[in-house]
Amino acid sequence: MIESGKVSIICIAYNHSEWIHEALESVKLQDYYNKELIVVDNGSTDDTPQKIQNWVKEQSVYLSIKTVYYQDSQPYCRLFNELLAQTEGMYIVDLSGDDVLYPDHISHSVDRLRKFPEAAFVFSDAHLLDDRGEVRTFYKRNYSGELTEQLELANIYETLIRRNTICSATVVFNAQILRKEGGYDETLYYEDFDIQIRLARKYPILFSDHIGIVKRVHQSSMSAGQYKRYQSKMLPSTVKVCSKILNQNQLPEENLALQERIMYELKHALWSANFEPAKELIQLGRQLGIKNLRFSLFKLWGKKHWDISWLYSLLK
Repeated sequence: MIESGKVSIICIAYNHSEWIHEALESVKLQDYYNKELIVVDNGSTDDTPQKIQNWVKEQSVYLSIKTVYYQDSQPYCRLFNELLAQTEGMYIVDLSGDDVLYPDHISHSVDRLRKFPEAAFVFSDAHLLDDRGEVRTFYKRNYSGELTEQLELANIYETLIRRNTICSATVVFNAQILRKEGGYDETLYYEDFDIQIRLARKYPILFSDHIGIVKRVHQSSMSAGQYKRYQSKMLPSTVKVCSKILNQNQLPEENLALQERIMYELKHALWSANFEPAKELIQLGRQLGIKNLRFSLFKLWGKKHWDISWLYSLLK
């Protein structure tokens, strides 16, 4: 049964022992009270499961909590969809076990979605916290805290094809639409690029001008391996999403945006010596009719398998 106004937070943790307590506390401390939490340990090899158990014992009287513990790590997108099917909320938060919600994040986000119920999701700004303890906002702000550039939402589909302009950890979904569209694509290794594109193609997307979360950026995070030398797990999924975009594009401007994305991903695939995804990106580039000197050089690079990934690793 779907409960009006309820927010379902799905928190998936993997080897997040250092951060999981703070993540769960941030759910408890939300100033939005109509919520449920599903917390999952996805086969951690550290003491994350014990940390979750200890926290749940203390908090279960204050909050609706379901827990799931896996011995072996499950594919993320499939796992999320299984959990999504168990939720009762009108709104969905996909919370990583190493991130932190600010207390008013859900209330601000839900307020926007209530005003525009036809929207698929709302996103906001984030504090990015790196291993050195340095913090910056995802979007540039001036000393007064105001955005230095206004976000253009009218052509958000085209913009998302061209570059990553949304901090996915801030997203709060309209659950009805997310379920209708089948949740995450279970054939993919990661979810955010694809789900944002699919939803932006068909529905309005909202922005809430608040800083909603602390997003940790560290070497063990999934995104850190996006262009991993020789064996990126993410690039093959990126190629699949680019292929899907090509099939759903409707305007020449959208294909131009996809050309930019393919050239960007191809550059990183070649530099990191991920030659099989590079080969597929080159094929997509041919289908799009990319013809320039840079693309010709990339085609030759991919054909010859020139490996200078050692330099790429040094430059990153």
